[in-house]
This record gives sequence, C-alpha cells and structure tokens, in this order.
Amino acid sequence: AINQGNSGGPLVDVESGNIVGINTCIRANMEGTSFAIPINKVMGIVDDLSEGKHITHGYLGVHMSTMNPTLARYSNKLQLQKNSRKIPEKEGVMIEKVFKNSPAQEGGLKKFDFVTEIGGQRVETADDAHVVIDRAIIGEELSIKVMRDDTEITVQVKPEDLSPRLKQLREERSKRKKTKARD
Repeated sequence: AINQGNSGGPLVDVESGNIVGINTCIRANMEGTSFAIPINKVMGIVDDLSEGKHITHGYLGVHMSTMNPTLARYSNKLQLQKNSRKIPEKEGVMIEKVFKNSPAQEGGLKKFDFVTEIGGQRVETADDAHVVIDRAIIGEELSIKVMRDDTEITVQVKPEDLSPRLKQLREERSKRKKTKARD
C-alpha cells in the first residue's frame, strides 16, 4: 500500500522481489486505491528523463473498450429503451466516445467504429491501442483503420500531447470550483 509521502518509491512484487512499477499517487477519497507507472514504461523513458527531456504522451480524444459479442448483446439489451444505435456484436477495439474538439473528432473517428490498426500496427484490445497512441509522434499524421458499418476505412489523425490537455482540464475544473464556492 502507498501512504502519503511514498510517491516516487518502487512498487515491489512481494513474491519475486522484482520492482514492477513506480508509485505515483493515492486517491484520497478511495481508501486503498493508488496508482503506479508500470516498470516497462519507466525503463522506456528513464534515459530521456535523466537528460531533462520532456516526455510526451499521444492523445486522440477517444474512449475505447475491448468489445466482444456477449458484452455487445448485453449492452444492446440495456439500451433498448434509450432508442440508441446498436453496438455491433463482434470482437475488437470499439470507440465508445469521441470527445469534442479533439484530434479524433477532427480526423473523423466516430462512436462505434471498430479500430483494427493504428500506425500500421494491428490492435486487438483497447490496451494495445492505448500503447500505440501513447507512443505516437505528436503532430504527425497517424493512420487509423476502422470498420464502420461493415466497411473498412482509414482516417488520418494528428495526435496531441496529453500534458497540455490535462493542464487545461485542471484549470477549468479549478475555475468551476471557485465559481461554485462564490455562489
């Protein structure tokens, strides 16, 4: 478990003694919930960090999930009353949401697109897709193949760096809290 002040310390597998991550933070309002950066991610950037380089993380502005026919059928049953579009009953990486004013929206990605390939790399799970996107070159077009209504299409999306986007969201949240406190 991580306690306040332990951020930056190693996360150790108690059975093997191997370091599996670097502790980053806890969630104060959720007892026992903490976060760590996986060690393979750390090892991939440690040299750049030691040289003082800025580490970028690709951002497209989508929420994806790993879908399968059973989960799709269940979701479709829940949505019957909402008169919403049916989720295709197949395996793969499905886009659940495309955020406004995002690279994904500008590139033409849509809800219920099934992503099959990103930057020439086949993706089978949402985790696969996140890894490729995270490592994408910021501002450089990234080819994304998707199945949309049984038609394969390729869209070009220019990833942004996630850090400025997160900073902007934190500032907006802080302004809302201050406005709320005044009311």
